[in-house]
Amino acid sequence: MNVAQAIRTILHSGFAVALFAAGCGSSDFTLSSPDIANGAIQTEQVANVFGCTGGNVSPELRWSNPPSGTQSFAITVHDPDAPTGSGFWHWAVFNIPASARSLPKNAGSLSASLAPAGTIQGFTDFASNGYGGPCPPAGDPAHRYVFTIHALKVADLGLDNTAPGALVSFAAKGNAIASASFTANYGIQGPPTSHPPVPTAPGFTLASNTITSGTIPTPQVYNQFGCTGSNTSPELHWSTPPTGTRSLVLEVYDPDAPTDSGFWHWVVFNIPTTQTSFALNAGAPGGLTGGAVQGVNDYGKTGYGGPCPPAGAPAHHHQFTLYALKVANLKDPAVAGIPDNATGALVGFVTRANAIAQATFTATYGR
Repeated sequence: MNVAQAIRTILHSGFAVALFAAGCGSSDFTLSSPDIANGAIQTEQVANVFGCTGGNVSPELRWSNPPSGTQSFAITVHDPDAPTGSGFWHWAVFNIPASARSLPKNAGSLSASLAPAGTIQGFTDFASNGYGGPCPPAGDPAHRYVFTIHALKVADLGLDNTAPGALVSFAAKGNAIASASFTANYGIQGPPTSHPPVPTAPGFTLASNTITSGTIPTPQVYNQFGCTGSNTSPELHWSTPPTGTRSLVLEVYDPDAPTDSGFWHWVVFNIPTTQTSFALNAGAPGGLTGGAVQGVNDYGKTGYGGPCPPAGAPAHHHQFTLYALKVANLKDPAVAGIPDNATGALVGFVTRANAIAQATFTATYGR
C-alpha cells in the first residue's frame, strides 16, 4: 500500500470509528523508558542545536502486551507546549516490526542504524529526520513531551521518510488497534517568559478574491488521498503593514485536523515588504519570486497543500494569517538560521518571536 492508498483508506473509512477502536485496545499495553527517571528528560536526551547543549540521544523505549492483530508499531514524541501554533514534533518513527518490544538508546540516530530493520524515521520539526531532543525557550515553565506508541493493524503505514510528524500521527491514529503513552517534562532555567498573542494593527488586513464566502472552493482543495480539487492556492492580497515591518510570513493552518497538532497547509517566509499580493497558484513549486521561501507543509511537500479533511467530519477551519516581522531574513544565522525546508512549526516558532502584528481570516471546508 502506498502513501496515497493508506491515507485515502483512512479518510473514507470513518476516522471517528478508527479512533474509537484505538481507544478500545488492550489496557495492558504499556510504554516506558529506563532512561527517563521520575518523568524528567535527562541532559543526554536534550537537543544540541539552537543554543541547547545536550547529547541529542533518543532514550531507550520499551513496550509490552500489544493487542492481538498488531502488524507494526509507530512511535511519536510531541511537545504540545511549544509556542509555535501547533506544538513541536521531536520524533516520528514507524513501520517498526510487530516482533519488536523495544527501541535501544540512540535508535533515533540515522547514522547509528540501531532501529529494527525496515523502520522508517519521519521528518521532525527541526527539519531533519530521526530524533531531535527537547530545546524549549529558557524561562518557560517545563514543557511536556508526550511519548506515544500505536499498535497498528497494518505492517506498512504507506509513508516514507518525507512524512512529517502530523502526517505520521494522522495515519497511525487511523490504523491503530491500541495506543499507549507517557509524558516527560523538561525546562531550561531563565527569567520567566511569556508568549502573548500577536496583536492586530489598525488597517493591516488580509483578504482573498478567490475565497469570498468564507468557504474554500473546490479548485483550492487537495488533489490526492481521495480529494479531487486542483490544489491551486488562492489569490491573496494585503494592505500596507505597520511601520517597522521588515518582512512578512504567511501561514495557512487547520487546527481541527485529528493529528494532535492540527495541520500546516502552507507556510511562506521572507516575503518582501514591497510585495502586497500572491497571485492564484503562487503556492506551486517555483510560483514565488522576490526572495520569498515556501516551507514544507504537513503533507511533506514544499508549497501549498489544500484542504482534505476526513469525509463526514464537521467542516474544518482553515486559518489564513499574515505576520509582519521586525526582522528581514529568517534564514540569517544571526536571526534564526532556519533552512528552506523548514516546517510550519519551526517557522511558526520564529515568527511568533519576531512578529509585531498579524492579519487573519478563516475559511471552512468539509466533505
